Amino acid sequence: MITAFFSQPFNLQLQSLLILLTIAFSMGMSTNFWQHHTRFQTGQRFLLLTKLCVLLLALTYIIQQEAEDWALPFYTLISLQMLIGPLVFFYTRVQTIEHFSWQPQHWLHTLPTLLFAGLWIWQLPLSDDDPLLVISEAHQNGVHAHRFWHKLAAWLSLIGYSVASLRLLMPHEGNMKERFSELSEVNLNWLKGLAISIIGLTSVSIVSDITRFMGVKHSLNGGDFQALGPLLLILLIIRYGFRQQDIFPADPATTETPQAKNTDTASDTTLEYVSPESKKKYATSSLTEDEAAQLWRRLQTHMQSYQPYLEPGLKISQLASALEVSVNHLSETINGYARLSFYDYINSLRIAEAKALLHSTDMAHLSVTDIGYQSGFNSNSTFYTHFKKMTGVTPRQYRAQ
Repeated sequence: MITAFFSQPFNLQLQSLLILLTIAFSMGMSTNFWQHHTRFQTGQRFLLLTKLCVLLLALTYIIQQEAEDWALPFYTLISLQMLIGPLVFFYTRVQTIEHFSWQPQHWLHTLPTLLFAGLWIWQLPLSDDDPLLVISEAHQNGVHAHRFWHKLAAWLSLIGYSVASLRLLMPHEGNMKERFSELSEVNLNWLKGLAISIIGLTSVSIVSDITRFMGVKHSLNGGDFQALGPLLLILLIIRYGFRQQDIFPADPATTETPQAKNTDTASDTTLEYVSPESKKKYATSSLTEDEAAQLWRRLQTHMQSYQPYLEPGLKISQLASALEVSVNHLSETINGYARLSFYDYINSLRIAEAKALLHSTDMAHLSVTDIGYQSGFNSNSTFYTHFKKMTGVTPRQYRAQ
């Protein structure tokens, strides 16, 4: 059977050829990535499975377009559409939920894929007696009339899981501000774009197929969007997804305590905030008010002596390790006394450092960009944004004052 399939001549349509070229390109990019990353993180495994599903769907679409005699059996693989949503959803959970682990009950999310694949096999060979046949004026019979419920299930799966992913991502940036001083590597904006793209492409496919089912004549086909659209998602996954490190790694790397730095040119960047609501904040915490006050003083001393905020990408876990306290206690203390998130607190110290350097005659030879990097920012745009937000002027304007 396989020999007969590959022995028949193929005259590829332009659309099929473009899909094959995209598949080849994505496979080349993936191979290059695998050569440099021999160990996959949990999130990358979910993305790899997502990509394999999309590639199989694209190849199935090409076979259906180019070899009509083989189209019906290959519709079984179209059920993989209902696996894309769960894979993206669980990847989102890995990146937004600390200590997430795969549980046996999670396998239930794969059941619709198996159910509808088996259902299609049961429907073959197609006949007018098929209980799942849905006839309209535009589709008196044929494959589309037999696959109405399959399409409906796929639409609901893709949109439902994508919406669930977006719900997880909504509070994500705020949560990351409690742990990271730099968000460019952890904001997951590309993942939001991925979920929105799935919803958009699926919505277009729904409108296309429903209008055709109702008898509206047009050249758009929902299957085309479901074949070409995911290929665009593959490129997005390769460009951003495989480079995205797990935000909550299973085995976090140990970090060294920053060594003391020369503070001759820097001003006193310690922020002595005291919150009048501190008693209320620690009333329900395992950290007492006296312990929080002591930790706050230790934190200020550490900041003056070691200036860890000058390290780009500083994480609260690194600071907590240096102070030998828990991340939660340190976060509560910063929130309670500075009344800022860890992200805003560290960047306020960096801005204070930058202000001192901008007015220092010893640093007059440095450009504004260099001063931003020396103050702990890892990008010029982030430095300008925070400086303007906190001072009301740009770094250049501040230096000219």
